[in-house]
Amino acid sequence: MNVRPVLLLTSTALCCATAMAADKQPVTATPTVWQEPLTGMRFVALPKGCFQMGTPKPVLPKADFIWSHLGYTGNLASDEAPRHEVCVDAFWIGQHEVQADEWRKVMGQAPRSGSGTEPAAGFTWEEAKVFVKRLGELSGNAQQFKLATEAQWEYACRAGDNANPQRRMGQKIEGAWFSAGSGADIQQTLRPQAVGQLPANRWGLHDMLGNVWEWTEDGYRADAYARHTLFNPVTPPSGSATGERVIRGASHRSEYLQVRCAARGSLSAVEALPQIGLRLLRVPGVR
Repeated sequence: MNVRPVLLLTSTALCCATAMAADKQPVTATPTVWQEPLTGMRFVALPKGCFQMGTPKPVLPKADFIWSHLGYTGNLASDEAPRHEVCVDAFWIGQHEVQADEWRKVMGQAPRSGSGTEPAAGFTWEEAKVFVKRLGELSGNAQQFKLATEAQWEYACRAGDNANPQRRMGQKIEGAWFSAGSGADIQQTLRPQAVGQLPANRWGLHDMLGNVWEWTEDGYRADAYARHTLFNPVTPPSGSATGERVIRGASHRSEYLQVRCAARGSLSAVEALPQIGLRLLRVPGVR
């Protein structure tokens, strides 16, 4: 497992990063939603568009008592450069993280972590891909699904917001369950919460930040952004079968500097943690 700085407030460390959008996309007041008939999963249609992916300045943990306590003084966004323009085609993305009940309907058994309407978690990237494939098969392949690329995931998380805030301890983070922070208006929790309880982002998506990290399609490279194409970039995995895959969104065990749309984490494709789940894409063009 990669040892770049990511704090789960457990004995396990993952990793981090940040980025920002270009021209603001319009707010989707009433999102276009499609519901998968077997599980009831809801997918939101997002418009094609371009945004600035990457972080323009170092993210330094100077004011964060947790990172200071650990003695870490480096740049928490070291793998988020260079900031660059990315354009993505229109796509459908899950309005919520996949729930434990939805996982059971597809896989025939409960996930290792999560129950009811809590996010399904505790499975490897490879097991997430099995879930994706099986859901398509159960529909008679009339529908197809996949994991989001890093670029699609961040585009959906930002929802057209160009801001690139430098977080301060005690600053409110809208719509996110996480652990470390201060202030009465911060949603602190040490366990996953049922999806959809907090406000959605501008495009109608819930829990893009916090609750559980989400597996993505991309392999992890620290220099991935220097290699991105302009349109629909995706980073292939390393040659190893156990190569690292990117996770996004932070979790209920994360501290506030990780709870950012651009924060990058990674884990081997054959490892699992109870803080990692998934969110699906419906393949564009499939009706």
